[in-house]
Amino acid sequence: MKVAVIGGGITGLTAARHLIEKSRSEDVPCDIVLYEKDSRLGGKIRTYREQGLVVEGGPDSMLARKPAGVQLLRDLGMETDIVYMNPEASQTFIVRNGKLHPMPQGTFVGIPAEVEKFLTSSLLSGTGKLRALADVWLPASPIQQDVSLGAFLRSRLGDEWVDYLGEPLLAGIYAGRIDQLSLFATWRQLYDLAVQSRSLIIGAMASRKRQQTNRSGLSGRSAFVTVRTGLESVIERLRDDIAQAVSIRLGTQVVAMRRTENGYEVRSTGDNGSSASETFDGVVLTTPVAAAKPLLRQLDIVSDEFDVPYASTATIILAYRKQDVAVDLSHASGFLVPRSEGMAMTASTWMSSKWPHTTPSNMVVLRCYVGRAGQEEYLQLDDEAMVKQVSREVESIVGIQAEPVWHKVTRWSHAMPNYLVGHGDHLQRLHAAIQSQAPALAVAGAGYEGLGLPDCIVQGQRAADEVFTALFRR
Repeated sequence: MKVAVIGGGITGLTAARHLIEKSRSEDVPCDIVLYEKDSRLGGKIRTYREQGLVVEGGPDSMLARKPAGVQLLRDLGMETDIVYMNPEASQTFIVRNGKLHPMPQGTFVGIPAEVEKFLTSSLLSGTGKLRALADVWLPASPIQQDVSLGAFLRSRLGDEWVDYLGEPLLAGIYAGRIDQLSLFATWRQLYDLAVQSRSLIIGAMASRKRQQTNRSGLSGRSAFVTVRTGLESVIERLRDDIAQAVSIRLGTQVVAMRRTENGYEVRSTGDNGSSASETFDGVVLTTPVAAAKPLLRQLDIVSDEFDVPYASTATIILAYRKQDVAVDLSHASGFLVPRSEGMAMTASTWMSSKWPHTTPSNMVVLRCYVGRAGQEEYLQLDDEAMVKQVSREVESIVGIQAEPVWHKVTRWSHAMPNYLVGHGDHLQRLHAAIQSQAPALAVAGAGYEGLGLPDCIVQGQRAADEVFTALFRR
């Protein structure tokens, strides 16, 4: 059998690796070709190893409670490279009126789980706190179909909680608008919590108790993990692991695909202007949705109903000499910026505190984020202007008056998928259409069923399973 994997990010690489495993376990020869339009593998995973730093331009960690990520590291022989987030850097702040306010204590994803501690928070007004606590007395939410995450949370906890806690904390992961994101596709567990306990707060209290018993499921260690040499080293290890069994074609974009009697004809173009056509028995399609849709349309599969907008963002890394920083950042992981603050930054991670292994002891490093759906105007600035804007905001918010001695700007155009209301239903219909009209083809990646690294790994493996099984049963 012969399979094309289209897209060389973490999803495509794990799909290719899983196809190799299936081929060997079933003793069925499988020729695999991986297409990647860029000159490098890894997609949004990009590590900078400069100035003695090991810092990420894309994702900086993965959730340990989602086992696929850690398991992949073990399978690749990288278990000794796993690093857990510094447990001492546990404090997160939220900006309000230009000032840092500690995240309310005793919460579960921002939802009050210890009322006494929540009431002492300086982030919300007295009225806002009382409105949030009213969730305890509200009847169960009569939701029969998908609604926006914002509408659901506003009905339970009020506007002020949503604007200053819910959106930066829950929608920030997607760089999206909380009043447009799908409840079921993003935070379905919050709806389930309310259904099981009637009240989000009552459910949060129970979840908080379970969380305190074993917070990460890993003997009390941090819920986030990364790799000592940077996440791009995972991509490098994956590349080396599959290199003997997979033909990797960098700088090659798939531009057309059609059904034939023998499977799928895949047409591609290279950076040098060359073009080629090749026939495959199966296809694993792991590109962003906008790139996948034209290919699926050529197979008469997808309609305009399935649409996933992507928000553009930028990551700005600022490195300071420790002797020039008069602020103690050692016990905090960073801060979030609500929309209403009107700043360029949407959040900042204090890398030298959260991940001390990334930074020499004589430096302080902040990783700042710019851009989200509906607030992309600052992305129009050139790199130097963006660094100056972010540096000014860091000075105003954090109090660091020194100039950074090193910086790095990474721009991600249309990078963050936003699952809109109805996403789950539309995706289900897409999968059904593929199964009926395009056997031995599967889609996977951040635009479909989860954008975290473990989510993408699971999707890549599952897509490989689906394609291999369809071909094996022929």
